[in-house]
Amino acid sequence: MLFLGWDIGGANTKAVALYTNPKGEVENYESLSVFFPVWQHSLSELPQLLAQMRDELCKDRKPYSVGVTMTAELSDAYQTKREGVNHVLESVEQAFPETNVWVVDVEANLLNPVEARRNPLRVAAANWAASAWMVGRHIKDCFLIDVGSTTTDIIPVVDGKPFTVGKTDTERLISGELVYTGALRTVIPAIVSRVPVWGRECRVSSEKFALSADVHLILSNISEEEYSCETADGRSKTVEHSLARLARVICADTNMLRREEIYEIAKHIYQCQLDQIKEAILQVASGNPTISRVVVAGMGRNFLARRAAEAVGFKEIIDLGQIIGDKGATMSTAYAMALMVASPYKKH
Repeated sequence: MLFLGWDIGGANTKAVALYTNPKGEVENYESLSVFFPVWQHSLSELPQLLAQMRDELCKDRKPYSVGVTMTAELSDAYQTKREGVNHVLESVEQAFPETNVWVVDVEANLLNPVEARRNPLRVAAANWAASAWMVGRHIKDCFLIDVGSTTTDIIPVVDGKPFTVGKTDTERLISGELVYTGALRTVIPAIVSRVPVWGRECRVSSEKFALSADVHLILSNISEEEYSCETADGRSKTVEHSLARLARVICADTNMLRREEIYEIAKHIYQCQLDQIKEAILQVASGNPTISRVVVAGMGRNFLARRAAEAVGFKEIIDLGQIIGDKGATMSTAYAMALMVASPYKKH
């Protein structure tokens, strides 16, 4: 049977097609991710995108069920989260008019679209609950640290279930369970206010001159292919252009700074981003002192999540890719949604 999981974000829309055998066991899966900043498109384009991705993933096969989670509702394409939730659900229903649709909520329950519309804040940005539910099927007690392109989730999993202090994005920002720093799309002034230059500290400009993707490309943490978002200046995704973008952060250029000097700036920014994640891990861990294991997920799972967890003293760190494969670990929420609707679990 075929089950489809969706993670409909503000910048990236991801889908996983999960195939199961008659016993309900996972046989294989295929995944697809499209950079689609919803605020740059008309609202009518989202259902078109979903239909195109559906056709590419499913070919002529019809999925038995579709599972959905979303973070697109936070985008300023919408005035309110309620409006965003409603539009995302309408888009999914247009793409799958004759298919069962389920939406995950912040308690890792699956709701039908009627229930989801009735409680929009329960399903807004509930992606972390799906990922934590999936991890809990394999490891009962752990911290899930999921570093994506834009954000970092630090989720306690207790007895196989997500066990968070916060439920909404705002509550989770307060609790440390959500950190707005990621592997690709984070602007440099959100990570540092000063960088080392010529033996002194230099304040950075508050312009969107470079992204965390530029830092990680320069340091070989990501490849050009993994630089999947748009660049800050519209130029290409090469190390040379990333060096130029990063120099511009301190109002300089590659004629004014040597390559080694820009490299040192990149290393400093990287360390500060690790410090942001470490601080949040310590905050969340302080409320869950008995948890000793960490599961890392997302595209930044090794060079950000793992490094930060090691720095605060965790010894047992498990790569989600070793459990569900590298593609699944990079797109853990979409994979989790497909797994949810494929399981007999359905609703608590």
